[in-house]
Amino acid sequence: MKRALIILSCAILLFVGIFRISYKVDSTILSVVKQYEIRNTVVIDAGHGGRDGGTMGVDGSCEKMINLSIALDLYDFLAVSGINADLTRNGDYELYNVGEERNKSDLYNRLDYINSKSNAVLISIHQNHFENENEWGTQIWYSENDEKSKILADKILNSIKQNLQNENKRVNKPSGDDYYLLYKASVPSVMIECGFMSNVEENKKLQDLEYQKDFAFSVLCGICEDIQ
Repeated sequence: MKRALIILSCAILLFVGIFRISYKVDSTILSVVKQYEIRNTVVIDAGHGGRDGGTMGVDGSCEKMINLSIALDLYDFLAVSGINADLTRNGDYELYNVGEERNKSDLYNRLDYINSKSNAVLISIHQNHFENENEWGTQIWYSENDEKSKILADKILNSIKQNLQNENKRVNKPSGDDYYLLYKASVPSVMIECGFMSNVEENKKLQDLEYQKDFAFSVLCGICEDIQ
């Protein structure tokens, strides 16, 4: 077991080196290693997909692909950290049943998959858009169905602020019934609005593969803080 922990720590250090995370990660790595035998399942939901492209960036870019890329990076980081993870989708498609209304069927199937997992948490990945192009920064919505949701949301946002967005002043908000998955999920649930595709500078960052990996790693750090 000791050898396995050393290998895990080295693997995470290698990931950090490759992705050039520009902050001190010693404490996070120790936290991850301590959680090596945690068997909670993190369900990662990459919003939209297929014919549902989500919002569009100022340059015509599509939300669904950014969501998927960050979700896949987060999945890889969780896997190398010894934390169980599942994806609602791992490609560019929707989860609807043939013959059923597409959007509703997709949501229902995602929800059924999430609620089928025992001892799980939901991390839903999305991008934001607003008519004021100056708006920027990550914000997280959390389910009010479980008190752990707000704790998880705060840990993740604090990690993102510390590591990537030092000037971000946004605060997390309860979702109410505006977000179906969060409202109906039976597990602690958060929806991460990673950034604003309506903001020229942030839209460029969100499409950058290195930034996506840095973002996913910051989410991982928040999750590890939450499960200490």
